[in-house]
Amino acid sequence: MPETRSIAAQTLYRNSTAHDLPAIRQLEVLSSLAGDAGLAEALIAAPIDTLSFVAELEGAVVGHILLTAIAGPQRALALAPLSILPDWRDMQIGTELVRHALHVAREQSWKSVFVYGQPDYYCRFGFKSRTADAADTSLQGPRFLALELSKGALTGWSGPLEYPKAFLERFTEQTKKATRRPPELSKR
Repeated sequence: MPETRSIAAQTLYRNSTAHDLPAIRQLEVLSSLAGDAGLAEALIAAPIDTLSFVAELEGAVVGHILLTAIAGPQRALALAPLSILPDWRDMQIGTELVRHALHVAREQSWKSVFVYGQPDYYCRFGFKSRTADAADTSLQGPRFLALELSKGALTGWSGPLEYPKAFLERFTEQTKKATRRPPELSKR
């Protein structure tokens, strides 16, 4: 474990730039998020606030995270996508990238973050399903989590969350693919 932590410690976590967009797209393709390829670029180009960070190691972009403003509770963000090159997983780079993004979001007075993802992974940062329960969204369920960046930010709030169009289009496409019946079952 000390070796993996030292690799994460050697990594530079910084704001992404326009120059990083091709590397970010390639990251999405190579990191098993092929369905998300281009999502970060579409969200960054949209007329909404985004916080985009890369993990750079020895001059190469090995990870990316994007936080995007969403309508709902005051100053809320959505976390997606998070992508790490396969060879650099299990090196704590994704963990440090998430920590960095959440730290900067707090510094910039964002109040909460919502994510649809693996509870076992995101709970280590304080995300909880029950914190997201008051949100009215098609993403609702055990994988839909929220984190208050400011204590009490979601207390007493309930209502719809409105995600950017590019995010919803991708999520809808992925949901359709995941729920399609295999050809042999659809004939029965």
